[in-house]
Amino acid sequence: MTEDTNNTTNLTRDQAIEFIMDHYGEAVKRIIYSYVKSHHTTDDLFQEVLILIYRKWEKYDGRSQLITWVIRIAINRCKDYLRSPLHRIKLVKDHWLDQKDYQDAEMTVIQQEQWDEIAEAILNLPIKNREVMILMFQQNMSLKEIAEVTGAPVSTIKTRMQRAKSLLKKHVSEEEWTLE
Repeated sequence: MTEDTNNTTNLTRDQAIEFIMDHYGEAVKRIIYSYVKSHHTTDDLFQEVLILIYRKWEKYDGRSQLITWVIRIAINRCKDYLRSPLHRIKLVKDHWLDQKDYQDAEMTVIQQEQWDEIAEAILNLPIKNREVMILMFQQNMSLKEIAEVTGAPVSTIKTRMQRAKSLLKKHVSEEEWTLE
């Protein structure tokens, strides 16, 4: 991931939020979804993350890439949410709403079905393995960037990636998924 050529530390809070939404909004939403597995909760948490960024904008000093800082905030907010009692209450409601959304959508292409199987397998990985898969393959982050975002050593990230690949190979046929 590369920063926009603009110096993001000089942006006002409003400009920063607009920049983040334009450049990283979808990526951050995908990461949030990988934790909470609910479109409705993802939207709620995404708004909360933007509010947190707005409030903490003065603390961003530019030492790390903006995307790294934003993803760290999003991941921490997801983890806080998953530990909260509110999460348990919303599970039943969100499950019902997601099922309704799923039934409304048509899946007509075989490739889409294969991708869904792969995505489901990734979402069913343990969180630490899922996290590295999402950050590497969806966000195109390097091992070093993933280590920075997660706060884990690069060697730990490599181990988590190997474990994730191993678990995925058990659940998805070779012809559908190549990780090399």
